[in-house]
Amino acid sequence: MKQLSLRPRLRLVLAALAVAGAALVPAATASAQAPLLWHAGWFVKNMCYKDARSFASSALNNNGYRTAYTPPNAVVGSNGSTIVEVSYAPAQTSYSPAKFSKIYFTVTATSNVSSSAETARNKVRQSIVNMTYIDYC
Repeated sequence: MKQLSLRPRLRLVLAALAVAGAALVPAATASAQAPLLWHAGWFVKNMCYKDARSFASSALNNNGYRTAYTPPNAVVGSNGSTIVEVSYAPAQTSYSPAKFSKIYFTVTATSNVSSSAETARNKVRQSIVNMTYIDYC
């Protein structure tokens, strides 16, 4: 095996230190940030399943959370510092989307500040609970 002179070895050591130092910077920055905290709760509401998404979207938007993502059976909103997800599912397997039935809602809020997550969860949940129909399904 060919031995490297001191100069190339020194270059390799310095390069390795530079790479290791660069790798540590993001980790050090990330550890200085506050951890994410979340609050969640669920409830049941008698309503038309076909309207669950619009109830969730309205509750988020009325409380200042812009819709960021809409996976199936959920709506995710954010105000820049708190993320709120409202998910919903029928309580029974035999239901009609156009008839009243029990719908399970779960509201989960995540933030760096526990009180912000708790407040978001409570406000969005209460908005959905308080929503009523003007007409039938």
